[in-house]
Amino acid sequence: MKVTMEHPHRSVRAFFLLAGCWLAFGSAHPARGAADEPSETLSLAACQRYATQHYQQASPAHFASIQLLEEDVTKEKYEKKVGGQLIGTVLSGHGLWKDKAGGSSNVRFICLLETPDKTVFVHVMKDGPGDPVDVCWDGFEPGEWGKMTQCLQGSLKREEAALAALLAKATQQAGQSMDKLSAKKTLQESNVRWIKYRDSECDRRQAFVAGRNHPDIGELTCKIRKTAERITDMKFDE
Repeated sequence: MKVTMEHPHRSVRAFFLLAGCWLAFGSAHPARGAADEPSETLSLAACQRYATQHYQQASPAHFASIQLLEEDVTKEKYEKKVGGQLIGTVLSGHGLWKDKAGGSSNVRFICLLETPDKTVFVHVMKDGPGDPVDVCWDGFEPGEWGKMTQCLQGSLKREEAALAALLAKATQQAGQSMDKLSAKKTLQESNVRWIKYRDSECDRRQAFVAGRNHPDIGELTCKIRKTAERITDMKFDE
């Protein structure tokens, strides 16, 4: 992943210059038939297929899988050329990257499509600041509480997906321990108790701020940060 992903500090203009160079040097892919009507789901699936094939070839020693998430996907009409390649749509959003060592990372992606089901370029970047709650507040505009809630909901889903990946890894490791039954049992019990703890603790905090506007913001913030703490706890032996 070190050689295939970058921090998203480049401007969009710089990215399209990068894409233009890549397209100019070629990687021609056979065109598939365009759908009669643009579909965000169709386009996202095309981007994921392309990204999977690309990283399987570009980083076979490290790459395991990538999941492009439907939450918070942005789809924009472009209808211009990058280099000599016509780009009809730009899709961007978040995803979950898994590597062969068992690790997972939150990522952002940009996908260029000629037609709704024909991807010509995908670029994957490590997600921004470490605290996903801060990411949402950085993009907050006064009065746009609905968008803030959606951002936090998307962040919570990504944190929970990352935790699920770690739990799957831990379950595999438990199956290789000297005491398999005990290892699996304690892992399951620990996770059940943790979920109850997280939810009850966030409920407790909310009880002290009852009557305030936008209580969902506090609840989501609490769950995101508690889930992030759990992810750190699951990496205790790394």
